[in-house]
Amino acid sequence: MSLPLDLVEEFRHPVIDGLVQTLVNTESIKEDDFHKENNGAFFLNREAFKRFLTAYEERMEKLFLDRDENINTSYRKLFQRQVLNMERAILNREEYQPFLVR
Repeated sequence: MSLPLDLVEEFRHPVIDGLVQTLVNTESIKEDDFHKENNGAFFLNREAFKRFLTAYEERMEKLFLDRDENINTSYRKLFQRQVLNMERAILNREEYQPFLVR
């Protein structure tokens, strides 16, 4: 289970942390969008969760310039490329090159 988590970690900051910061700063997600469970956990209500997923999908599909490849790409396509890079690195016993935010 740790290999998928390792792959996801290199994208946590640009995708998830950036998305959450944007949603909070634009007040798309507010304090009253959360509810507290009996066990103390906090969850987004249904409507706020839908807004989060919509914003997540938009972020995953939004095109940007990949300076390493000099092409327009999306985070979804970049995820796929990194999975293939990881596969090659493991099969060929090569060093894996993670995605780096510049």
